[in-house]
Amino acid sequence: MKIMKRISTILITLVLLISTGCASIITGSKRLVLFETDPSGAKVFVNGFEKGKTPVQLKVRADDRIDFRLDNYKERIVVMDSKFNAIAILNGISILGWGIDAITGSLERVDTKYVKVTLEKSEKTAFINYIENGNISKVNIDQKNKIIETIIILN
Repeated sequence: MKIMKRISTILITLVLLISTGCASIITGSKRLVLFETDPSGAKVFVNGFEKGKTPVQLKVRADDRIDFRLDNYKERIVVMDSKFNAIAILNGISILGWGIDAITGSLERVDTKYVKVTLEKSEKTAFINYIENGNISKVNIDQKNKIIETIIILN
């Protein structure tokens, strides 16, 4: 009888520890955000990777760097704000749940759903499409120092 009670207690404890909700499952680490610029049509880069042109909806994480680039305009940079993801509290005493949320970045969540950026005219032209505006004339690869040097001549 004592063994059954002990097994029941262990099973109930395991079920509570494993089945507690975690923010990774319920909300995830990314949030859908609408990005707009004035003027529209700017290229949007998330952490250096081009993801589209404004207006565009993208899933982003807390602290992602968002760059807006448009020819003849100054580049604008936005770092996504974040706040504590209250859903993580559902982890309770589950170390596993807290650990998973920490590893996946779900303890923080992007705090905004809409970003609008006004771009300022620039006196210098930003050659975003440099390949279309020029030709690669030389590529040097230094394997010893792990350096790739590319020379592009703009038309």
